[in-house]
Amino acid sequence: MLAVVERLKSAGYETAMAGGGPGTRFVDENGHTEYEPATVEFIDDFQNGGLLDVLRNSGPGLYDRVQEYRAWYRAQSPALVLADGISAAIAAAADDREYLYVSHDPAAFYDNPVERVGAVVRNRLAMRTATRFLLPKVWDGEPTVPGAEVIPPLAPERDAAERDVDVLLVPSAFSIDPDRLADTLRARGREVTLVGGENWETEPTLQPYIAGANLVVCNGYSTVMEAAVAGTPCLVLPTTSEQQGVADALSETRGFYAAASLDDVEALLGDVESPRPQPNGAARVAELVAGYADGKRIVR
Repeated sequence: MLAVVERLKSAGYETAMAGGGPGTRFVDENGHTEYEPATVEFIDDFQNGGLLDVLRNSGPGLYDRVQEYRAWYRAQSPALVLADGISAAIAAAADDREYLYVSHDPAAFYDNPVERVGAVVRNRLAMRTATRFLLPKVWDGEPTVPGAEVIPPLAPERDAAERDVDVLLVPSAFSIDPDRLADTLRARGREVTLVGGENWETEPTLQPYIAGANLVVCNGYSTVMEAAVAGTPCLVLPTTSEQQGVADALSETRGFYAAASLDDVEALLGDVESPRPQPNGAARVAELVAGYADGKRIVR
């Protein structure tokens, strides 16, 4: 979403950001500040606990997060809200605010009935209350969200020159041991750049590294989208239900591969091809936001 914010700023729009989480460091590196409402650890609660933990922890956490978003909206008084999380969307809908919703979360991603119902509820709520529901997809066809407007994947603009990288390893908050994976890759003769590793310095954007890499190994969909825009082969290591849904959706997409184990990674290393670079959907989102906001303050 930083890609959208940067485009809006360059067009003269004033923006304010909220959300928090691991991406905050990139927000800081790009010279922005970000309001951080109460956190909700649904994935931790569900995958490491169960439905009872979700009801006990995530339920009250969601309520608190929504209320804090509502208070922040009142303080910001935006012309438009751009939401990529359900808490921000619920808060906008509760206050009858105009908002655009960006999500890549079809219900068909999930085999577990609880997670599938959750995705159905999220998507239907956004479909009924958002001014526009935007679905950034790397893959063609199903799975999709009925009624959503499909847009190209989102990625930052590449302002710096490409970096010469062999394998770029991008771990996420939910990931297998990145050091062990890096050692496995190096044992196969590959040069590994580990994002967040001992010698890594936080960069405003990974796009120059992703664009210059021979292979990207990652978990999260943000990195998948950046690889799609850059035309870089991408190996996905899913460790959550959502990530597994992404990996399954990409199974027929050229240049994208999934691995369930370190053995799978080793087997795939010598047999990857580059995807065809896709357009950057950030331009489309920024265009829509600007059209609705009409030069007033925007929050994301």
